[in-house]
Amino acid sequence: MVVIINDDRVTDVEAYLPVAKAFAADAVANDEGCISMEVLVDPKTPGRVLYLSHFESEEHFRKHAQGETFRKWLPELGKYFISAEDQIFEVG
Repeated sequence: MVVIINDDRVTDVEAYLPVAKAFAADAVANDEGCISMEVLVDPKTPGRVLYLSHFESEEHFRKHAQGETFRKWLPELGKYFISAEDQIFEVG
C-alpha cells in the first residue's frame, strides 16, 4: 500500500472544497485500488489544500491520475488550480 500526499495551491478554497470532496468520493467509489481519499485544508496557509490518499499500489495511483475520474473532474477543479506537488510513501 502507498500513501499519497497531494499538496495543491488554489485561488479560492471555499469554492474549491466542495468540488474536491466530490472528486475524492468519486475516486474512492470508482477508481481501482483507491482505498481512501481525504481533503484537508491548511488553516495557516491561504490557498493550500491537501489530498491524503491510500492506494493499493503506486501503479493504481498512476492509473487514477490518468484515468476517467480525474479527467471528468479536471475542468471544475482546474478553475481554481494554481499548482500541485505529489509525495508518495510506501507503508512499511
